[in-house]
Amino acid sequence: MVLTTDCGVEMDDQWALAHLLLSPELDLRAVIATHAASIGFSSVTGAARSSEVIQRVLPTRVSSIPVATGSREPLLDVKTPRESVGVDLLLQLSRDFSESRRLIVLVTGAGTDVASAILKDPSLADRVTVVAMGFIDWPGGGGGFNVKNDLAAWQVILNSSVPLVIGSKTLTKRDLRLTRAEAADLMSSRGAIGEYLYALFDDWLDRKPQLVARVAGPEAWVVWDEVVVAYALGLARGDEVPRPQLLPDMSFSHPETAKRITWLTRIDTEQVWDDFTRKIDSQKTLK
Repeated sequence: MVLTTDCGVEMDDQWALAHLLLSPELDLRAVIATHAASIGFSSVTGAARSSEVIQRVLPTRVSSIPVATGSREPLLDVKTPRESVGVDLLLQLSRDFSESRRLIVLVTGAGTDVASAILKDPSLADRVTVVAMGFIDWPGGGGGFNVKNDLAAWQVILNSSVPLVIGSKTLTKRDLRLTRAEAADLMSSRGAIGEYLYALFDDWLDRKPQLVARVAGPEAWVVWDEVVVAYALGLARGDEVPRPQLLPDMSFSHPETAKRITWLTRIDTEQVWDDFTRKIDSQKTLK
């Protein structure tokens, strides 16, 4: 699989990337760092933060996992791709795959790189499956942060035939919310990796108290992007729903169609955190 990420905007991408790195059953081929244009966060910064996570969590794999800079800006329109090293890398990696053996593309940031790759080579849809954190809820859609960062990209993705799995804001807020105390119980006693991950969570709550209180409640945050890892590990499930179209106001329209996407409805929360902490502990034992 490949991860496209705006790593460093908050703390959830770092947790998701760490979980991927610690999961030998998941073959992570590359990390592509994309922008968060709505807050001026560049792909260059995201690449640096992704490299930091790899160095902190699994330094022996630093040289084996390429971290590529993806798109620095959203699409101009639904017809024109953005050129980047990350887009080219995604297309290159996808050529080893097929309709019967697909590359899984995990999207935890803007959809710009995936959409650009589809625009450059529409046959990509026959070789990959996209698993993304985005939108607010079914059936209304709604932007959420990742979609807001490139509406046109999500229109391209939804208008393509690429198989698509979505983990929404509503689902992740229900199933992946942690209080500061819960995050400390999970991570702070688990050696250098756990301490690093808890420090990211703790620092985020301290730096953004008003945002935290408004979005998740006082002294709590949602590890949104863990939803894509949960799905990859078989710890999330959902329903097949008609493939919607995305309107300019970021809501869904629902034309008659036989095409389907998977909309996740449940995360096995306890198993997700058990899996993550067990894998951190295994690294602690090795060291």
